[in-house]
Amino acid sequence: MPAQKDTILAISSSPRRHGNSELLLQFFVRALEKKGLNVSSIRVNDLNIRPCQACDSCAKTGECILKDDMQSIYPRVAAARAMVLASPIYFGTLSGQLKIFIDRFQCWWQAKYQLKKPKVTLEMGKLGYFISVGAMKKKEYCEDALKIAKIYYHNINYHYYGSLCYRGIDEKGAILKKPDALQEAYTVGELFAEEILSRKSNA
Repeated sequence: MPAQKDTILAISSSPRRHGNSELLLQFFVRALEKKGLNVSSIRVNDLNIRPCQACDSCAKTGECILKDDMQSIYPRVAAARAMVLASPIYFGTLSGQLKIFIDRFQCWWQAKYQLKKPKVTLEMGKLGYFISVGAMKKKEYCEDALKIAKIYYHNINYHYYGSLCYRGIDEKGAILKKPDALQEAYTVGELFAEEILSRKSNA
């Protein structure tokens, strides 16, 4: 799919289709679409992507030399108006799928910090949100995952806007038994949409 301006990327990193984090993301996305925003969904588990090889080739060009599905993702992230990441919490952090996805933006780190040619600038006002769901009730597990998401947004020059984390939810689809959680995802989606539209109108 070609990159489109003013698209919001909804990135699900659960290996389970319709897992809890993905279901929350769907309610969040419904709010965005209700506000008239164009949303493009990506399931990281369906992508053919390799982990970063730490070859440092991108230090010279700011481009990743691995020829896989990430090559179609980079322009979409560059063109998008905003992004929301959704991840289950595994072993106290992000899913492996999302960590591989994030690590592949090492080329953007090089472009920003080493080459001084960022793919996105802060002045563009792009926004990022993070959704997570974990089986364990320890608050620090969500916090550790959020730290990585914040670092990712910082490095790609997206403005971190907020997060939503639910703990103590394990069985696939269990989030559907918590209508308050689904409503909260929809409500914060509305707020996120309003902020996007506000920034767009002021641009």
